[in-house]
Amino acid sequence: MKNRLFTLIAITLLVLLSGCSSDDEVKSTALVFTPSVSISNSETLRYSLGQFGDPELTTILYQAKNAEISELRTHPETGEIYYFYKPKAGFIGHDHVQLRTESGPLGSPESTTVMQANITIEISF
Repeated sequence: MKNRLFTLIAITLLVLLSGCSSDDEVKSTALVFTPSVSISNSETLRYSLGQFGDPELTTILYQAKNAEISELRTHPETGEIYYFYKPKAGFIGHDHVQLRTESGPLGSPESTTVMQANITIEISF
């Protein structure tokens, strides 16, 4: 009888402990992607980030250095988020931008990164 009781308690504890996860584990689960795109120096890039909930929680972490336009826009009907980029006149080479979407209060300790995009843009003639 004692063995059965001990076994039952051990199994119950094992199930309870294996079902728990720390906040760090949950916060580290984010979609990270690193696309590379090519445009000519006379084009404007329109890159779809999809629908990640509240557009107010999507921000540019690292701004493109050689951009005339580098901004996020939201389609008013679908809620889809787009990144727009236009290089400075005459610029040829590579540029880089880093975008992040969070859930929870933006920038607060309770916020969680849902998506991070590290986009490399190659600009040619």
